Amino acid sequence: MALSHSKEITKSTMWAYGAVSLPLAILSYPISVWIPRLYSTEMGISLGLIGAVIFAAAIFDAISDPLMGFVSDRTRTRWGRRRPWLVLGVPIYAFAAWMLLNPTEGIAVVYLASFYIIYRAATTILGLPYAAWGIELSQNYHMRTMIQSIREKYVLLGLVVASLIVLVSQEVFNNVTASFVMSNFSFVIITLLPITALIVLWKVPEVPTPPKTQDVSLKSSLGKMFRNKLFIRLLVIELLIAGGENFRNTLSLFFIQDYIGATGIGRLYTLYFVVGLAAIPFWDWIAKRYGKHQSLSVAMVLVGIVSIACFSLDKGQIEEFYVLFALKGFCFGAFAYLPRAMLADVIDLDTIRSGEARPASYFSIHGFITKCAVSFGGLSLPILGSLGYLTAQGSLNGPDELRWLGILYAVVPTVVFIIALYLSVTWPLNASLHSRVQSLVAKRDRLKARKFS
Repeated sequence: MALSHSKEITKSTMWAYGAVSLPLAILSYPISVWIPRLYSTEMGISLGLIGAVIFAAAIFDAISDPLMGFVSDRTRTRWGRRRPWLVLGVPIYAFAAWMLLNPTEGIAVVYLASFYIIYRAATTILGLPYAAWGIELSQNYHMRTMIQSIREKYVLLGLVVASLIVLVSQEVFNNVTASFVMSNFSFVIITLLPITALIVLWKVPEVPTPPKTQDVSLKSSLGKMFRNKLFIRLLVIELLIAGGENFRNTLSLFFIQDYIGATGIGRLYTLYFVVGLAAIPFWDWIAKRYGKHQSLSVAMVLVGIVSIACFSLDKGQIEEFYVLFALKGFCFGAFAYLPRAMLADVIDLDTIRSGEARPASYFSIHGFITKCAVSFGGLSLPILGSLGYLTAQGSLNGPDELRWLGILYAVVPTVVFIIALYLSVTWPLNASLHSRVQSLVAKRDRLKARKFS
């Protein structure tokens, strides 16, 4: 099933496309929040080693992500460019998720490192072609925002499900140990992932594979991409935002339980993600009225204010933290989908200059930067440990250790956001300029079609 670029897709197709994001989002929550607690407190691996594993995975991604993007853009089969990779990636991803979330007592750091790298490889094989597929579904500035917005609704719904898993584990089974919660996650993920993948394969069309022109080497392709100045600027924005948030997220459970003294983790994160899901139409409205970059800027300002307010709280101010945490959740979706929507517009500039359609290659670099940002979460753990913070069961931390936890959780990401805010506020590619860019892309496509007809 193929889709002509002259015909816009329906909302039902957009909703079908976003389905795979649901199980991927469910897994992203335990990976970023619970894995450090599981492998440090229950498996006995030091924070420094866990942080090293998370951070070192970026070296593997530096090779695998660009290669996957290059190969996916040049894949030509009777089923399309993106479908075969989805079929390959799903079982690998499910296997890695199961093993990573179900460690047995006595495992060493080699176990964590092995399956964490397999998980990251599966994320590349599955995620990059899937992301590029979404970009190719439409060339319209606002329609692209809608596609990414719907996909983000699935992400937030998945995160709501993830928080409900924790809530049920706590309220129904009275067990919130990391090992029990992670096992519950694994059953949900391996059930939902193949079902949603089948929906995408069945319901979502691919655009016709463009005619093959001259072969371009991987080195040449990367060189052209990195001469796209707006692309480099967007990578810096993504690195700063996602890096700051992942630096914070890895410390979330420690901050909530030790700094604030809250115990209802499931309820807290359910509130966080439900508010985030409800806020998506608000960010869509700002993006449509003022531009995607301005919508992203507003979210950064609000999160910065909330972060400093969290740092000012005393232990036991749980109700106040609930309010602030919900406000932070209000901005969650904006950080996730608006940079992807901006990237789709940046890719059009490359299409004009190079004459090639290679969204997967662009998403491979973007994905690598995002994974590097995820790895920044690994930096916060050894830093916290070096400041004397203790994570073993029954350990008590003094005022100085808790103060450093607050600084790392709230202040450091806010400082990082200041740079990203400047780059976002002054972003030049708005709807009007993109319309002119898109008309040039359409003209190029017509000329190419005549040449190869």
